[in-house]
Amino acid sequence: MCEYFLVADVGATNARFALVTDMGELHKIAIFPCADYPNLESAMLAYLAQENAQALVRAACIAIAGTVHQPIFKLANNHWQVNKAHVHAALGSEVLWINDFTAQAWAMSQITQSDLVTIKSGVDVSRGNRLVMGPGTGLGVAGLVAHGDGWLPVMGEGGHVGFAPGNAQHSEILSCMWQQHEHVSAERLLSGSGLMGLYAAVAHVSGQPANLTDVATLVQRAQGATPDPLALQTLSVFCSMLGHCVANAALLYGAVGGVYLTGGILPRIEEFLMASDFAHNFTHKGRLSSYLKDIPIFLCKAEQPGLQGAAIALEQALRS
Repeated sequence: MCEYFLVADVGATNARFALVTDMGELHKIAIFPCADYPNLESAMLAYLAQENAQALVRAACIAIAGTVHQPIFKLANNHWQVNKAHVHAALGSEVLWINDFTAQAWAMSQITQSDLVTIKSGVDVSRGNRLVMGPGTGLGVAGLVAHGDGWLPVMGEGGHVGFAPGNAQHSEILSCMWQQHEHVSAERLLSGSGLMGLYAAVAHVSGQPANLTDVATLVQRAQGATPDPLALQTLSVFCSMLGHCVANAALLYGAVGGVYLTGGILPRIEEFLMASDFAHNFTHKGRLSSYLKDIPIFLCKAEQPGLQGAAIALEQALRS
């Protein structure tokens, strides 16, 4: 009987699962909406029952959008509270817990050029620090630093740092957001969960009526043949803000090895992003502009980087 490793990539919207062989190959990939299950262990057991695989799992790696160093933690953007002991008991095998963007970073350590699109050209330092960042339901941030012959992710909660405006328009929007939130993080504006808040703030600042009610429609209307003016303005501001925010993170991490953009939103607006002010605002940092101009930026188009990164992390842990 063949044994497997279980890997999971758990965000606020979906929990992705796969079985991994000793060769590191992903099998039986499945996506379970988090809203359909009361907690992580119920979704995990539903997947294993579907694949008739619970007795075959030797160990697992769970990459999740939460504070994984804590024994019990709440996901920021959905109803799940994760009790690690309950998950261990349900699985009956050892579990490696990593942040979801740690998994993204691991995946970028082995990404192939065929899965990347160049958003901004540059000259990367071959063993220089890398930044992995991307808006999905939330805003994920991680670093990659050279370690021996390989790479080592540096995790954090960079999406929850205070949003820093890059120009006067951004400041007006931030002032509007402060009327609703004591702390306005970057994620409040630069994520799927924050995009409608940004839309409402742009509408307020520009004196336009806000008629759209969901992110998918906003993104579609902004990129249509005859764009909705407010949707177009909102997505343009989103890209502008993102350029400044990614630049701040690139300076913080010293990402001379390149910036790797992931997450669920950017592949859906690839052409819009490339035509926007994103790259200009990334390099528009006064005395450090020349430093940032040298940094290349890539968009990851791989289908399941989170699961692949979780598999790499588990392989590394089992080797040590």
